Amino acid sequence: MTDIILGMGEVGETLFHLLKERNYDCIGIDADSSKCKNYSENDQISDPEYLHVCLPGELTNFEDITIDWIKKITGLKVVLIHSTVKPGTTKNIQDNFNIPILYSPVRGVHRRFLDDIKKYTKFISSDEKQIEPKIKIDLEKRFEKIEWMSTTKTAELAKILVDTTYYGWLINYAQITKMICEKEGIDFDEMWKFADEIHENLGNRPKMFPGIIGGHCVIPNLKLIDYENLDIVKKINELYEKFNK
Repeated sequence: MTDIILGMGEVGETLFHLLKERNYDCIGIDADSSKCKNYSENDQISDPEYLHVCLPGELTNFEDITIDWIKKITGLKVVLIHSTVKPGTTKNIQDNFNIPILYSPVRGVHRRFLDDIKKYTKFISSDEKQIEPKIKIDLEKRFEKIEWMSTTKTAELAKILVDTTYYGWLINYAQITKMICEKEGIDFDEMWKFADEIHENLGNRPKMFPGIIGGHCVIPNLKLIDYENLDIVKKINELYEKFNK
C-alpha cells in the first residue's frame, strides 16, 4: 500500500522522510515537479491508502485542490490533513466524501522538524464518531504516539490558538517590556531575573527573547482565524519593529 504526500514543502518533505524511515512506500507530489518523489505527472498510483495533505493552509483554493486530488486518486482509503488551516476546513472537505478525512496539525521547530515530529504526540481528529480500529492501528504504527481529539475544529483551533498565536503573544509581552526598559533606561535582562525563581517554582513566568516575529507561522496564521482582537499580536510586532529602527 502507498502513502501519498501532497505538497512537498518543509512539512511534506519531513513527513516523507519520517514514513520512509518507518518502511512505508511513499510518493511525494508537488506543483513544482523538481520536488516530486517517485512520481511523475499522469502516473497511475498503485494501491493508494493514505493521502497526507501538506499544502500551505493559506492557499485560497486549499479545499478545491484537496478535493480534486481526493477524487483523482482512485481507491484511496484515508485522508490526513497536516496543514495549518482555517477552522472548519476539514469538515467542509469531509462533507464531500464517505472516506475518513482526518486532521492532524504538526508541531515542532523548523530546524529540527524531523526530531520534533518523532518526539511530540501526534494529535489526530475526526468529525466521524466511529473510526475503524484498523485505521487507528495504522496511525499508531506511522506516528507511534497519538491522541485523538473529539472534532477537527478543536484541533484546527489548537494549532492556531495554543501553538503559534500563543507563542506570538508571549513574544509580544517581551517586546512590550523591552520597549519600557529602553524608555526608562534600565537593563532588560537584569529586570527579568526577578522572574527566574518564580518560573522555576511555578512554571508560569517564561522570559522570552524580544525579537521581531518573522517566519511563515505566527503572523500568517492570524489570517486563518476570524477574530479581530488577535490582530493585536501583529500590531504590537509592527510597533516593536518601528521601535527598533
